[in-house]
Amino acid sequence: MSDSAVFNDFTEVLASQATVVNRLIKLERDFTVSASEDDPSKLESLVKEAQPDLLNFRGLEKKRIKLAEQLGWKGLKFSQILSKASEDQKLVLNPLFEELRIALYSLKEAQETADRIMRVRLHDVETVISRQPVPKLFQDTLA
Repeated sequence: MSDSAVFNDFTEVLASQATVVNRLIKLERDFTVSASEDDPSKLESLVKEAQPDLLNFRGLEKKRIKLAEQLGWKGLKFSQILSKASEDQKLVLNPLFEELRIALYSLKEAQETADRIMRVRLHDVETVISRQPVPKLFQDTLA
């Protein structure tokens, strides 16, 4: 495969990754809403819905790493790739890297928000459980 074809595949993978991350952001935000509404069945549905996208992203990441290696960019960060890329390649890569950077940052924020909501829900459950008396059957097992 020519370097041009490998580069095109590389850029397609980056665009696909951004698309998948944007879907995951929506799922994380839906997850946050469902958690705040205390809707376990919706949470379970969202977790199942996210599975294919998570697997897809992992596959795309493996492909991106392989293509980067073929282009001589093994282990390089986006900024390092840009410093090695030709001017024509930079014109294509800059917007893709920026889109992916913004999407990943948004995903991180959405995950942190969902995590905070889940911690609040867990605390609520722990509070309710701590107020319940221990059943007589289990009293002997507590030390």
